[in-house]
Amino acid sequence: MSMPGGLSAGLAFLPSWMNDARDAFALDALLSGWVRSSGWRSAGLVWPADTTPALAVQARPEAVERINPPPELPEVLRGLRGGVGTVVWQVPNTVGRLYCLLAPPGRPPGVVWADRGPGEPWSEFERNYLRLSARLIERSPALAAVVGPLIDAERLQQRLTDAAVIAGRMAHDFDNILTGIIGFADLSAPQLPAGSQAAKFVAEIGKVGQRGIQFTQQLHQLSRSGQSKPQPGSVAAAVAREEGRLRPTLAPGVQVHCAVPPNLNAVAMENGPLAVVLGHLLENAAEATPPGGRIVVSARLVELTPADARGYLGQVGAGPHVEVAVQDSGPGIRPEVRSKLFVEPFYTTKVRHRGLGLAIVYRTLYAHRGGVRLDPAPPPETGTVARVVLPPAAVRPAVAPAVVASTPVIGG
Repeated sequence: MSMPGGLSAGLAFLPSWMNDARDAFALDALLSGWVRSSGWRSAGLVWPADTTPALAVQARPEAVERINPPPELPEVLRGLRGGVGTVVWQVPNTVGRLYCLLAPPGRPPGVVWADRGPGEPWSEFERNYLRLSARLIERSPALAAVVGPLIDAERLQQRLTDAAVIAGRMAHDFDNILTGIIGFADLSAPQLPAGSQAAKFVAEIGKVGQRGIQFTQQLHQLSRSGQSKPQPGSVAAAVAREEGRLRPTLAPGVQVHCAVPPNLNAVAMENGPLAVVLGHLLENAAEATPPGGRIVVSARLVELTPADARGYLGQVGAGPHVEVAVQDSGPGIRPEVRSKLFVEPFYTTKVRHRGLGLAIVYRTLYAHRGGVRLDPAPPPETGTVARVVLPPAAVRPAVAPAVVASTPVIGG
């Protein structure tokens, strides 16, 4: 971009990133066109291998190719995560490769780079241009088709809040109905001959009623999940409680390994909602883990940079946080499923489920200035790692006011 014409063409190309094309071929075409318009020798995008799917692509004016991530990527990412706007990495026969961070919400950050032949160093205008391009690229429909959709955290929160109002009202009504069904089934059972067909039918009615109660409990959890309860909570106590509850339901041979330091900071969420959040994540891990598999629960204190914070869905800021990770050994999340999680509230692939678990987790974390992220297990392992972060109790920032739900209109 050393010539005025290149500057004009590069600026004119920027709106192209926001067109509606939604596939990998569109991304390749955009990258190639971006390189040509900007007058660079090449440009590229890289997401590390711990995301799904991993992506490393390099574009030249004449072609686009998939490549191995450059060896300098870890060091470049460290610098960019630390708050540096751009990083120049020395590459032979170039003026240096110019890197900038890409950080779509809900994913670990990646990078975009540009390089050109020897000459004058990268100008401040060129650095700003790459940063502006990165903000558009990370919102591009073409990129979303490859690495997953962009999720608007505030819009998702508002949709779940509106749904929670209706869920709370429905839960109370269904509680009354189910209590009557279960109560009369319990009263009828002693009046019937033991082992008779009628006794079996009544017993089955009672079981169905109990399953209905479990569902209404989730509706109550969704209704209450937006309430902030920032009294200190213990991760170790919540994990121990939920592990004990789920252990009898695990598939044969499944082992649960917990690595929660005994001196870990308390978090700014009281034990009740904390147990609900971790319980749903453990339930998901248990359902995904095959017989003989393993579930690993770990926790640690981390320091999040602004870029790290953007990688979580929720309401996460930079600074110290307690991270809890729940890893299963299942097959992992299929790309077509990942593309709908959190984008379509209550989406689920599980029979007899209604997709309430992740909705409850997200809404509870949002209310407590926390966040959630779903990553594939690091190779060579398989499975999914669900990560949640919460501020430590001692440094909890002020909780934002609750989102006011619009009043639903119910027709008669």
